[in-house]
Parts: sequence; structure tokens; C-alpha cells
Amino acid sequence: VLLVNGEGTRRLDASGEPLTYFRRFLADVRDRTATAMPEGHAVRVTRLALEAQARATRLGVPQPSAG
Repeated sequence: VLLVNGEGTRRLDASGEPLTYFRRFLADVRDRTATAMPEGHAVRVTRLALEAQARATRLGVPQPSAG
């Protein structure tokens, strides 16, 4: 995990943490629940992503150097 804030950038070792999201996500699909991610959170994140995309400036794709 990379943590970036006003103090700088830090790498956090999360290798020992269990990966539960996808198990919970599949259970949510099966059971029609929202334990992995609340619906309101998903809607807010999607809205933010769409707003960021609308405000973004296209810079172009860097071309590989011929060398």
C-alpha cells in the first residue's frame, strides 16, 4: 500500500492482511446485500470519477523513442 499525504509518501506492508473484499462482493451479488461496499459509497466514487474525467486535460500518449 502506498500512502501519500502532505507529509510525503510511505510504503505500508499489507502482505499479511486477509483479502476479504471479493469473497464478500460475490456474497453480496448472490444475497443482494451490500457488505463489501455500501451502495452510497459506490455511487459517490463513480460520480467523483466521472467529474474528474470531465475536468481532465488530455495530454496525449508518449511515443517510444526510436533509438
